[in-house]
Formats: sequence, structure tokens, C-alpha cells
Amino acid sequence: MGALAAAALWTTADPAGAHGVGGRLDLPVPVWQLASSASFAVAASFVALGMFWNTPKFRAAAAGRILPGPFQLACRAQARLVGAVGLLALGVLLYAGLAGNTNPSVNIAPVAVYIIFWVGLQAVSVLVGDVWSHLNPFRTLADGSARLWARLRGRPEADADRGAGNQWWAVAAMFGFLWLELAFHDNTDIRVLGMYLAAYTVALLAGAAVFGRGWLRDAEAFGVLFTKLSAIAPLQRDGGALRLRAPLAGLAVLPIKRGSVAFILVVLGSTTFDGFSRSSVWLDVAAERTGWELTAVNTVGLAFVIFAVLVLYRAAIAVMAAMTGDTERELAEAFAPSLMPIVAAYTIAHYFSYLLLEGQQIIAHLSDPFGRGWDLFGTATYLVDYTAISTDTIAWTQTAAIAVGHVLAVAVAHDQAVERWPRRLAMRSQYPMLAVMIAYTVIGLLLLLGA
Repeated sequence: MGALAAAALWTTADPAGAHGVGGRLDLPVPVWQLASSASFAVAASFVALGMFWNTPKFRAAAAGRILPGPFQLACRAQARLVGAVGLLALGVLLYAGLAGNTNPSVNIAPVAVYIIFWVGLQAVSVLVGDVWSHLNPFRTLADGSARLWARLRGRPEADADRGAGNQWWAVAAMFGFLWLELAFHDNTDIRVLGMYLAAYTVALLAGAAVFGRGWLRDAEAFGVLFTKLSAIAPLQRDGGALRLRAPLAGLAVLPIKRGSVAFILVVLGSTTFDGFSRSSVWLDVAAERTGWELTAVNTVGLAFVIFAVLVLYRAAIAVMAAMTGDTERELAEAFAPSLMPIVAAYTIAHYFSYLLLEGQQIIAHLSDPFGRGWDLFGTATYLVDYTAISTDTIAWTQTAAIAVGHVLAVAVAHDQAVERWPRRLAMRSQYPMLAVMIAYTVIGLLLLLGA
């Protein structure tokens, strides 16, 4: 019955209009009990950390250990191959969006952009590391253009770090994508997707030409997100060397630049809105609206939820600053990396079923990416297996992801606190953050599980 229910739900869902499977009301235990249990787990982890974690550990572990030579060789070899794949993928998606079949069910663009790229690469970044730094076609194009321009002028290449240090451009770019995905009334329109990809590409390359390639590194929204998520991963590249380190350790040395805090809160708030937009409260507001009226309402809702998440975080920081004597800006930047496990947890909770089920469509689309009736690899008739994961498994995974993500966030924040202050003050300073973590846990579960 669970498989049939999942199939029924997913066959009626738009390829990009539904993220994850909606609320579950038939769990073995009440939703309120799950929320209270998860909150207790977060609080209990805080107590345990206070008892047994008295010295900072993550910063020392962040350097990791260099892996043996064969791993380094394999990493360098795949970097070039992956870079070529990134360029090819961008070319395919641009053509699919600008000249392919306008039926979103047969065009590769919606599935590739909203599922494989947006959801899949977040998961890969958390589990493996910053693969996007090699795959990124915008960086490949910018680097290649810089080398070609230097050769034509007969001068050395321009400083690759010029323009770095400001991530407010990435904040604007990320909000633009999230608006397209979550607020725009026709987010699977093929031509809209094509124009978005073309405009994004042109804007990035023009910015890199004017401000320098360092600007591209901090302005390319997806690269900024994937890099921050990769700080959770056990693998990292440092100066070209592949290293193995403790998971989460990279968050202790994650660079926080101008705009970084806002960037993290925008992503976190958008995922919260995605859950809220499927609640009965929001459906009552948006149910009768269509077209640009729906877009306007969704835009207001998206902005409001992001603002609410920001206010909640800044309120905790303000209380913490009053307790410790540090400035609010300094503390907001210092503890922003502790939010990344929550960002990762919300991604898994909201979208992993979407990736596993709807993501299977990519198998058929690879044989016919433009909707021309091709069958290049013999997979054009592949059908999605809706029995791959049951609705019970989806619900339990959602719950576990939210709880574990917040526990890990508490651990990262605690490690930062004991690094900054004496043990007793470090514990007291974390009470506001603990309250925020518990609030995020309860809200996240209630939205995800349909209460």
C-alpha cells in the first residue's frame, strides 16, 4: 500500500513543482511525540557536550591527513574529466532550454536543473566534498578566457584572486534561483529555464571579466553553497592535495566573508518556506490564486519566512552578545557555520525522496535530452520505479535527518564556544542557540510531517 501511495502522489506531481513527499499523518506515533522526542535529543546532546566536550576539537582536526599518491593521481585525473562533463552539461541544458521541445515532461532541463543539479549536488557535496569546484563550467570558461586573453595580449594572466571577498552577489543570485524554483508560477516552463541559464551564464562571465575571477568564486551562488556544504564532508582539497579529515571539522575553518551569514540564512529560510508552502495554512492562502497573482503571494511568503529565520537567529546572537560582551556581528559570523548541518539536514529531509524517485527520469532523458524522439542509449522508455522507497521510509528518514542535523549543529556551535570562552561561560552562551535549534527542530518536523 505504501508503494501504491507513493506512486499515486508522484504521478500527479509536476517534475519541479513538488519537492519531497508531503506530510505523513499515519505514522506509528503522533507527530507531536516525534517533535518532542527530537527536541529532547537536541537538548540531551547539549548536556552531554557540556559534560564531556571541554576543549575545541574541530579546528585541529580540520587539516586532516594527506591521502596516498594513487588517490592524488586519481583526483587530478578526474578533475579534468569532470570539468569537460560540466561544460558539456551546460551546453546541453542551454540548447534544451532555448531550442528543445517545450513539453517539460520530455525535456531534460527541469529534471536536470531542479533535481540532479540542485538536490543531487548538495548531497554529493556533503558526502564527498567540493566536486562542483571541478565541475563548475562557469569557472572553466572564465579561466580559459583569461588564459586566451593573456596570450592574445602577450601579458601574464590577471590575478585570479582579484575581486574576491564579497558574497552579497551570491546572496542576490541565490535568491533569484530560489524565487524561480519556489515562487514563480510556471517554474517548469522550458523557455524560462533556458533564458535563466543563459542570463546567469552571461552575467557571471561578464562579472568575471570586469571584477576578476575572484569575484566569480564569491558571486557564483551554487559554488558558494556547495563549498560551504563540503566543509561537512570527510574529503577536502588543500593546495591541490586530497586530504581525509573528520566530518564537520571543516566548519571550524570555513571562511565567512561579507554576505556569508545572509547567504546561509536565505538558503535555510527558503527550505523552510518550501515546507510551509505545503501546509494547510499556506494552501488556504494560495489555493485560488494563479499566474502572476500566485507568484506575488509566493514571493511575499518566501521573503517573510526568510526574514523570520533571520530574526530568530539574530535574536539568539543578540542575547549571546549581551552575555559574553562580544559584538553581534562577530558572533553572527563565528556561529554561522553551525547552521550548515541544518541546511544539509533540511535538504535531505525535503528532497531525498524527490531525488530517488523523480530523479530516475534522467535515465530516459539522457537518451532524448531535447524531446526529439531519440533513443541514443536505449533508455528512452525507462519508467520510474515508484517502489524504490516506501512512504514509511520517507517519513522516518525525514524525522531522523532533522533530529541528527540539529544535534550536529549543536556540536559545532559548542566546539566554537569552548574555543572562544572559558567552559562555564561557553555553556551559558549556548542557551540562546540551543533554544533556536530546538525551535528549528520543532518547526521543521511539523512542516515536514504535515501537522
